[in-house]
Amino acid sequence: MQGPESYLNEMGVTLTCAVAPDLPAILDTAHRIFVNWDTYFVSSDEARDAFVATPYRFTGYVTDPVSGVRFQPGPDSPSRERAGRLFYFSSAPNLALFEADPTGYDTPPFGMVEVAH
Repeated sequence: MQGPESYLNEMGVTLTCAVAPDLPAILDTAHRIFVNWDTYFVSSDEARDAFVATPYRFTGYVTDPVSGVRFQPGPDSPSRERAGRLFYFSSAPNLALFEADPTGYDTPPFGMVEVAH
């Protein structure tokens, strides 16, 4: 999946850093991070390292790729990396379904389900 940075730069869009919101993000592939179906940009290599070390601190709600439920991941949330993208799951059974057929989740689903509480 191609990232949006070319389009964003062409349009003159500015974003804030996912780690340090008071700083502008750098819109390039070196400062882009994919988590579930969301894309995050950071302001520096140090911010990227901080994000990668504990992504759940910076993501907010994400969409479980199996169930479509929006939820806030935490340090104990099941997760897997696939094709340069970190996926968090709202439950271990959803992770198991993902692992049984990961290619079935290579593209984002249409629509979302209500936020899990």
